[in-house]
Amino acid sequence: MTGNIPQISVAEAKIVLDSARLGQRTLLDVRQDFEYAEGHLPGATLIPLPELADRASELDPALPAVVYCRSGMRSLAAANLLSGLGFQDVVSMQGGIMAWEGAQATGSVDLGLSILLSAASAPEVLERAWGMELALGECYGALARRSKEPEVVALFNRLAGFEEKHRRTLTEIWKRLGNSDVADFESRARQTVAPGTVEGGISAEDYLGQLGDPTSTSEALELAMAVEAQAMDLYLRRAKAEADQDLRRTLVLLAEEEKAHLKVLGSFVDGRKGF
Repeated sequence: MTGNIPQISVAEAKIVLDSARLGQRTLLDVRQDFEYAEGHLPGATLIPLPELADRASELDPALPAVVYCRSGMRSLAAANLLSGLGFQDVVSMQGGIMAWEGAQATGSVDLGLSILLSAASAPEVLERAWGMELALGECYGALARRSKEPEVVALFNRLAGFEEKHRRTLTEIWKRLGNSDVADFESRARQTVAPGTVEGGISAEDYLGQLGDPTSTSEALELAMAVEAQAMDLYLRRAKAEADQDLRRTLVLLAEEEKAHLKVLGSFVDGRKGF
């Protein structure tokens, strides 16, 4: 039966995931909880292989599915199982996360969700997202001021600029919901997140404690991609827990913004764009 399941390379998987809008495909991690917490692809749904037969109903069989594990063995078994259950478009990623080169998110499936789960409406979600974007921009600015390498300073200043643009986008989304008092929105947004909390619900202290102060462009990019991956992961996980379709669409839109940031950062890594 394994011969019927397409196995795609990591490069092909990235093309599939980039070409499909978030929410219009399934990215399934079939490893154990502790493996997922150590590192997972942003937005991945975690259903350990031993639980998949009982929990397959949590997935939409109409959506294309990319399945991955540590090395590609469990994902192939999972893809076969899903195919047998009627999933029409399912592939296994060869090499698993060991072969993946790019942004990953860390932490348990509920990491950071307390900040957004307490939001009961789209405006409240936007307020919390705006506050996290502000904290991250300030974090990047502080890192730029502490760095002695001009190239790293320029990179962090540009990243801070990304967050400012993202806040403007969030404000525009809020206005499209029929609101007009921008000053009041931004004032409330500043109060929603504790100082130092960045995207993904993690404190800047935690990030810097894990990675240290970046002293090179590569370390700066590693930090930035880790943070943006956490943000995309958080918004998608929050979206999956949301029954209100309007709010769900807002969360997916926020995740798309983070996905775009990751693409820009990826282009820096590939040397296609300067700064």
